[in-house]
Amino acid sequence: MKILIVDSHPQNCRDREMIGAALETFRAGGHEIDRLALVGGPFETFMTAEERAAYHTETPLITTETREAASALKSASGLLFCYPTTLFTLPAVLKSFIERVFVPGVSFVLDDKDRVRPGMTHIRRLGAITSTPHDAASTRRARDAGRRTLLWGPRLSCHPLARRTFVSIPTGRPDAAAVQRALSRW
Repeated sequence: MKILIVDSHPQNCRDREMIGAALETFRAGGHEIDRLALVGGPFETFMTAEERAAYHTETPLITTETREAASALKSASGLLFCYPTTLFTLPAVLKSFIERVFVPGVSFVLDDKDRVRPGMTHIRRLGAITSTPHDAASTRRARDAGRRTLLWGPRLSCHPLARRTFVSIPTGRPDAAAVQRALSRW
């Protein structure tokens, strides 16, 4: 399986061990890995006016970085998001990636009656690994925005039988064993 890892951890983050555990697990499983590091790259800026204007055109991917990211996404059969929870949700750099790459023709398509249809049917495994400073009860009260944003919405654009994996680990206490257990079934 070819897996795209979307990494939104800053370079100095102490929870980066989780990404290392994921890479190690996938390599041990014989998977091909493509890793996209968002921090320090072009996704630290949000959608420009030109990108917004192009969103509903035939060519919504107008920058090199979005075309390359979309190409990596289209060639993957597994998608794993790795991010630190920020205020109960995704970091800004990951939101930027989603709004600029999950566009018509990539993550969804419109049929002849302008109904939304899945565009990532090649994705059979969808997952997220996050480090969070919040306890489970607080996260539930906040409606678990990270899990909903990454696993529920995109799931509708994936293969109908796509399986989901979500791992939440307390900040500052990376648990490589939990990551390996969750991803070893991929």
